[in-house]
Amino acid sequence: MFAFITYKLLNNMKKMYFIKGVLLAFLAFQFFSCENEPLTGEFIEEEQNEAEEGQFRAQIEGEEFIANSVTATLYADSKLVISGLKPGGEMITLEVDNPAVGSFDLSFGGTNNNAGLYFDGSNNVNPYISADSLGGYGLMNLTILDPTELTVTGTFSFVGSREKVDGDGNPILDGNGDPIMEEIAISSGAFNAIPFVIDDTGGGGGGGGGDPNNEFFAKVDGVDFIADSISVTEPMIGDVHMIKIEAQSNTGELIRIDIPRTLGVGTFDMVNISDGTKLIALYNAGNGAENLTSNPGTITITEFDLELGVLKATFAFTGTDPLNQISDTVEVTEGSFTVYFEGVPGANNMFTANVDGASYTADEIVITTSIVNQYPRITITATRGDQRMELTFPATVTTGTFDMGSEIIDGDEIVAYYTPVVGTSITYVSSPGSLDITNYDIPNGLIEGTFNFTAKDATGQDTSIYQITSGEFLIVLP
Repeated sequence: MFAFITYKLLNNMKKMYFIKGVLLAFLAFQFFSCENEPLTGEFIEEEQNEAEEGQFRAQIEGEEFIANSVTATLYADSKLVISGLKPGGEMITLEVDNPAVGSFDLSFGGTNNNAGLYFDGSNNVNPYISADSLGGYGLMNLTILDPTELTVTGTFSFVGSREKVDGDGNPILDGNGDPIMEEIAISSGAFNAIPFVIDDTGGGGGGGGGDPNNEFFAKVDGVDFIADSISVTEPMIGDVHMIKIEAQSNTGELIRIDIPRTLGVGTFDMVNISDGTKLIALYNAGNGAENLTSNPGTITITEFDLELGVLKATFAFTGTDPLNQISDTVEVTEGSFTVYFEGVPGANNMFTANVDGASYTADEIVITTSIVNQYPRITITATRGDQRMELTFPATVTTGTFDMGSEIIDGDEIVAYYTPVVGTSITYVSSPGSLDITNYDIPNGLIEGTFNFTAKDATGQDTSIYQITSGEFLIVLP
């Protein structure tokens, strides 16, 4: 399941408000004829589509951007959203209403909801956006929108603007106390034969309360918020699996919380603007009110069982306009919920490490077993984006510390591997390394341990060296 990056800009009383929208409830799907906005003003000149099949690319201030993963979704309200994502949170998102073959003005504002957004993955969580009121503009050409093959092809360019922030993420002000703006040019954008999915699954507040065992409560400015319906969905944003909780009262009030599935148990700070992959909360009073997002906000997760599909937490946040354009404020306190979602066997498996000091937390963990020279073996394959790490050892190990080798010959060796870019780079092998098994519960198939290793080219031809440190894992055998 996919969800689009739900950012919208509203031009109201000559003010622009930046908000996190809510995924609408979709009932049906159909293609609409497109009456494009008049293309006026300044636009970046479009070039030929040089993207390979399945590729999403662009130039960002002259630097090449090629997405590692691409998602495209056509929603039943006839909005097309295409996102190209790179590791580290760098992402380009395009949103257009009533998609069809033709040209679309990306100068967001007024009645034009089309936009281009660029998230640079820095400490500034605000995206650059092609909003007319911020001096932004852009153009997207759809050359193919195939309803049979479900693919989309086109080109785009846009200039986006946003507030400049300091190292702590606070807006930088000029001498008059006004935010300093910065802009970026996205040119030569192209995407070719990108598969898109049709989203008619709903997921908005209201209608169908979801699992009857779900519970949700909060106080809004001291008044009880009683949830009339509670919706729990699991959208994928790029390569990030999220859990989205939406609770709506019978008066139309909405509280929404987006939680990464990898968050785990503990207390965490919320952000006030998200690219769809961050912990964030929002409140909407209904009746056409603006969304107010967490600034600040915290959540304390006491249970997060990915196998059983149970999430329990308490939360509180102050809701404000993300760009501080309006003064509306709301205090959401005493928040608590227990919600249920689809569990996945083995989902509680954990695998983390540092690669040359950079954090490595696996997005996907696969456990396989094999037999080598009559030795039963266990292999943990942990993937993070386009990186991969493997740890393989004999199932006959016990608790204790063991040295790693660089190859499997007899079948009882312990070896680790690291691949920086799957499909592009070579795989480096442990030389040397150590594995410490801290818990081996054979009846329940639970194995827990720590590891460190130096990853080198086994042939010695490549002199690159990667230091894998602070490795930890916890797995349950299938």
